[in-house]
Amino acid sequence: MKESKSTKLRQLIEQDEILIVPGAYDALSAKIIERIGFKAMLMGGYSIAASRLAQPDVGYLSITEMVNALKVIIDAVELPVIADGDTGYGNPLSVIRTVQEYEKAGAAAIIFEDQVFPKRCGHMRGKEVIPASEHFQKIRAASEARQSNDLLIVARTDARGVLGLSAAIERGKLYLEAGADALFIEAPQSEGELESIGRAFSETILIANMVEGGKTPCLSAGELQQLGFTIVFWPCTAIYSVAYTLDKAFKALKDTGSTAQYQEHMLNFNDFNELVCLEKYLELDKRYKE
Repeated sequence: MKESKSTKLRQLIEQDEILIVPGAYDALSAKIIERIGFKAMLMGGYSIAASRLAQPDVGYLSITEMVNALKVIIDAVELPVIADGDTGYGNPLSVIRTVQEYEKAGAAAIIFEDQVFPKRCGHMRGKEVIPASEHFQKIRAASEARQSNDLLIVARTDARGVLGLSAAIERGKLYLEAGADALFIEAPQSEGELESIGRAFSETILIANMVEGGKTPCLSAGELQQLGFTIVFWPCTAIYSVAYTLDKAFKALKDTGSTAQYQEHMLNFNDFNELVCLEKYLELDKRYKE
């Protein structure tokens, strides 16, 4: 029997080295993450909103859109995918449905945050959080709804930017009591705060989130491991890199009428076909024509 991706993720977490998890926003970015040699990836709402809607992460995406995006990514790769469940799209009963739909799609882990809906990116201004007791019940519902005990339930709190670090740490402890397997305290604002979180949760699967230009200083994986973190997300690296690259490529095309000056920064036709495994499909086509 094939090992589940949830089981595979738990095995990766148990290894001595911190797990580096880049964010994918579509099948192609997922394919590249896998090709480079990472062991797991993240599907985050920030990049899905940007790539699908060209809109900021302010709660526009529905559960249906997120499940569809998740399934496309999961179907493209063999790696475990950690999925952004946002606020669960409602009350604890909505969280149950989110777990069911994400688990059917093949998620290895699901993140649920304690923001007021409509939520927004954790590094943006103007966040609000629901009462801790309400999110306790959401995490409890998520934990009880999963079909596989290996599915990782991640509790995220955005309380640091609203109520302060001490309140965020207290919420983290409560959410672990509710049944969360891992904890994600969003947007600590200094290395000292990261260190405090690591000390408070020394026996916990602890997640750091590195957003280029965000509120948290971007430390290396090794530095974060020394502070007590188990997993580090790089959720926006792909979407930021693609936006930068396309801006440069299209500017060159507009200015010169050609991509000749930019082609050294691009894959060519043959290289791209290799990336998307064209030969595999040509062989299949040949097989069924014989």
